[in-house]
Amino acid sequence: MIKIFKFLSISIFIFAVALSCNDNDQSNIELNQPSQKNISNLNESNENISKIQPNTQIVNSGQVGIWVNGQSKIMIAPDIVEMSVGIESTNKIVSESVKTVSIDHEKLISILINKGIQENEIKTTRYTINPQYKYTKDGSELTGYEVAHYLSFIYRDIDKIGDLIDIISYGPKSIGDNLRINSINFSIENPKVFESKLRENAITDAKDKANEIAKIANVILGSPVYISENSPTNFTKQISESDIGIARMSVAPTTEISSGQLTLFFSVNMGFSIVK
Repeated sequence: MIKIFKFLSISIFIFAVALSCNDNDQSNIELNQPSQKNISNLNESNENISKIQPNTQIVNSGQVGIWVNGQSKIMIAPDIVEMSVGIESTNKIVSESVKTVSIDHEKLISILINKGIQENEIKTTRYTINPQYKYTKDGSELTGYEVAHYLSFIYRDIDKIGDLIDIISYGPKSIGDNLRINSINFSIENPKVFESKLRENAITDAKDKANEIAKIANVILGSPVYISENSPTNFTKQISESDIGIARMSVAPTTEISSGQLTLFFSVNMGFSIVK
């Protein structure tokens, strides 16, 4: 009886130890694995981070300081004009249109050279032959062929541009109704001669802006740490379509073309250090 009792006591003790180990193992597993709630919170945190990151800007230490843009401009009179002039003719026979345009083109070249325009500054910009159709409810019908020859040239005697238009449009050796004036652009042949003064004024403007900002911000402006510039472009001024139309149809003794003034721009970007 005593042996049976000892055996039962030992068995109960072993069973209790086994249950305790199982509980500890399960607890360890649960501690090592995040709960569903924790996983959900982690996902929400990652989503919030991903939403914030695209709007996050990292400040470049090289851009610390005062950064400004300086500008300058001057008004000057143009010294050249570039014209685009064309000849167009439509005929039922394509060879007739080509012949008409060729004859008028020779007239135009002769007039331009006689007016002092350099032959090497006259260039063809477009030559086309296009069939023309009349469209009806029954279909399309070929009505003829349009031939167009356009050229551009530079004219330096801009005070006499009106006289040139008169000669080619209605003078005794004019092109007549086949003439087309596509564009008239006033420009400056060499804008670089104005570059030094424009640069000086732009840098002065940038310094003045930087000093004003430093004064308002109550800091001391240091030396320039960065300078970049945009060179002036050969700015052109184009006559409006209405003015070109008047020039085409003019029957007055003299066609008046006003060149006006052009504006040359120059700008610089400058960065200044701040003395602390």
